[in-house]
Amino acid sequence: MVLIALSTTECTVSQHKGADAVQQSLTEEAARRYIFQYLQRTANEIGVKFSLSPDGVNHATAFEPADTMPCYDGHRERGPHQVQALYWVAGVPPGQTSRFFSLLRDTWKNWGWKLDPKATNTLAALGTPDHYTFIVQDAGKGDGWLSIVAASPCFPYEGLGAETPAPDVIEGTP
Repeated sequence: MVLIALSTTECTVSQHKGADAVQQSLTEEAARRYIFQYLQRTANEIGVKFSLSPDGVNHATAFEPADTMPCYDGHRERGPHQVQALYWVAGVPPGQTSRFFSLLRDTWKNWGWKLDPKATNTLAALGTPDHYTFIVQDAGKGDGWLSIVAASPCFPYEGLGAETPAPDVIEGTP
């Protein structure tokens, strides 16, 4: 499941921004903060939480905290990088995975995010106006198998380094 989402993230990012785009003023620290703010806004609006640990009946392994990876620039270690964060969508009532998939996708579309034309009913990538990419995926295995991948725009290698830790859980607040 994660491999599909990660490879889709890279393709979507390239299509969303253009293969040569690197945001020169962006840093890893700023990219992390923006991703977590977008996820917090989503959790607040929809009433779900995002967790590194799987929810309930999902016996998958926990995701690692947000990290950086080389961008599409030939995957050179010293080239541009991006932040990627993976979270399970937790707190979805039993039998409601498809509904929450649609709710996430439609909420982001209503915010003006651009839906990738290749989106399906189980995998949808959306791009923000400031070039972040969010992917929601329903693995089709029942309750507890809804996940999110978030990716920042690419930033210069010199922008690596962050002090903001990735939260284990991002919960909505009333």
